[in-house]
Amino acid sequence: MGLSQRQVAEATKLSVRAIELLEKDSLAGLPQGIYRRSIVKAVAREVGLNPEQLLADFTTLHPDQFPAPPAVVIAEPKAATSFNKMLTLVSAALPMIAGVLYFGVPVTRAIVADNPRPTVQERRLEAARAEVLPVGGFTETPGASSRPVPVVVTLTISSRCQLRVVADGNEIVGRTMEQGETLPIELGDELLLLGDNASAVQFSINGQAGRLLGEPGDVLSARIGRDDYQDFLVRY
Repeated sequence: MGLSQRQVAEATKLSVRAIELLEKDSLAGLPQGIYRRSIVKAVAREVGLNPEQLLADFTTLHPDQFPAPPAVVIAEPKAATSFNKMLTLVSAALPMIAGVLYFGVPVTRAIVADNPRPTVQERRLEAARAEVLPVGGFTETPGASSRPVPVVVTLTISSRCQLRVVADGNEIVGRTMEQGETLPIELGDELLLLGDNASAVQFSINGQAGRLLGEPGDVLSARIGRDDYQDFLVRY
């Protein structure tokens, strides 16, 4: 075909050394197994020969270099034993027995009037409370009025900064915060935010965006109370 070894190597993505060994019948230097067969076929296609025929010729000349691929053995399924048959029958009968017992035997269901099933809204509210970072000051006492809708302040850190968070007199955070961290906190009576970079601390209240707490580099010192938290929301 008038092609050099390098041209064939570049076209087949093989090494020049592999082409040289193939031309010299030095097959022992080539990778074994399916890789050796693939090299022969790739070179045959590139120089215009029949890949299967060339591989057959090499196999005839060098049978020890092209061992037959291992045969695939398909295992015959074993006949079902008496135990397996019995197990199948029992598995089929169990659902029917369970149905007879359920529908045929009367069951007394106690109805507790003092503990009704929670509504969908109550279950969602409990799930939301479980995801909020617990802080002090939220222990309910008998007779105390419950808050139907929690107020959740979610802090988002836009850049590395020092932050101290005090909720109802209890310090819940006091460390270096990294960019991308978020911190959900249920608002009790008041929440104090103290830090070294006011613009690095952004927040939302019940999903509504809060206003900026200061310019870059400003010292952060903010108090968000239950009585005035709406003043911290962005007005549209």
